[in-house]
Amino acid sequence: MKKKQGEQEAKQILEVKGFIFDSSYCDDNSKESMPDLRFANGRYLEVTHTLHNHEIVRSINKFHQKSIDEQLQIMTDAKEAYDRITKNDYPQTFDGLTDEGLKQFKKDAKIVRNHFGIDVSDLTKRSEFNCDSPIIESSTDNIIREIREKAQKYSKGDTDLFIFILDDEYNCLCYLMKTGTWNGCYNAFMRSVIISPFNVVYLCVWNFEAQTYNIENPILLKFETVSDDKLSFSQL
Repeated sequence: MKKKQGEQEAKQILEVKGFIFDSSYCDDNSKESMPDLRFANGRYLEVTHTLHNHEIVRSINKFHQKSIDEQLQIMTDAKEAYDRITKNDYPQTFDGLTDEGLKQFKKDAKIVRNHFGIDVSDLTKRSEFNCDSPIIESSTDNIIREIREKAQKYSKGDTDLFIFILDDEYNCLCYLMKTGTWNGCYNAFMRSVIISPFNVVYLCVWNFEAQTYNIENPILLKFETVSDDKLSFSQL
């Protein structure tokens, strides 16, 4: 049976560290919400990655396949649209945008979304998906997102979680832990692990750009819930 990306690598990484898996188990979809792997002691392990657009490094998108002139025109139109949005430069009255202004705004919003990956409802956030110029954003929020998403599917408490993270996400996490005494985001991150159904969360750095994994000696962190208000941390 074909394994999903990273599943076999996570297994090999933990085996190097001395973990033993039940080779008779496989996620064959015979039951609902089956985790990827099972340890010899009976606990399960779900493997995932922080959410990113892998096509950024796997292939050239349609925008970059266009001629230089076409790219320049799209970039110019996108910049002008973004400038109008940020300056609110549209025909309007005291009651708001005119019909003409609203029509132009909607057109600009689509252009900005398609090129920059920006949703005009929040100009501070950019999407890596379905846009001409994707930009990867790294933060500990990406890790929290995976924990919360997987928690909805594996809520029984019999499963641990293994997340492959980017090097920049690891750096963000290191900074968060270093500044934990005064950084409010530290408690938010730790709390997300503690209240999750995962007794153990493994975070492992992988090479996103090359789409490769360090099996023998990766940066591998282990967060284990000790109590309702205590979390232990170690680097394996």
